[in-house]
Amino acid sequence: MTALYLPPRIARSEAVRLFQRRRALNLFGLLRSRPVKCAPDGQADSVELVWMPAYAVKIGLSRGAQRSSTWVSVDASFGGFALFEREGVLEEGEPAEERFPAVMPAEKIEHIARQGLLKYVLRRRGAKAVIEETQDTFLYYQPVWVYYYYRWGKKIDLAVLDGYTGNIMGTQMRIAIVNALIDKRRQRLSSP
Repeated sequence: MTALYLPPRIARSEAVRLFQRRRALNLFGLLRSRPVKCAPDGQADSVELVWMPAYAVKIGLSRGAQRSSTWVSVDASFGGFALFEREGVLEEGEPAEERFPAVMPAEKIEHIARQGLLKYVLRRRGAKAVIEETQDTFLYYQPVWVYYYYRWGKKIDLAVLDGYTGNIMGTQMRIAIVNALIDKRRQRLSSP
């Protein structure tokens, strides 16, 4: 089944480099994380690309006689809101890697999108636009690099990286990925 997805711009080798870069959290390289698996060349091999669901919502705005519309994005795993400027970049196809299903219903997504846009509009200076109807909604998948590593002995932790921008993602995305992996394992164990 084909789906819309945001093409990854960060390659696997670049993701490994970004996960292991020197920064204050690892004492500038002194406390480098130990990957769960290593390749024969010594590089981290415990990195995988997964596809997380999100909804793109087009909302109509009006200010006086002017009418416009804007795209916003709502994560379908935990409900994170953001303005969306990449609707022209989306591609249609079937990603080869793991693709997780949407957890939140479409009605809740529309509510989160409208509330998030309202908060954004109210924070801006000047004349405020009025939020009108929802014009379009569709599901797409965003690339996320997941890095598994050891934390304090044998405890395994994970870090997540946006596969499009290369930014480290937060705790909510980490929790969403862990929950999706747990659900996938439960389904695999319950099916004969």
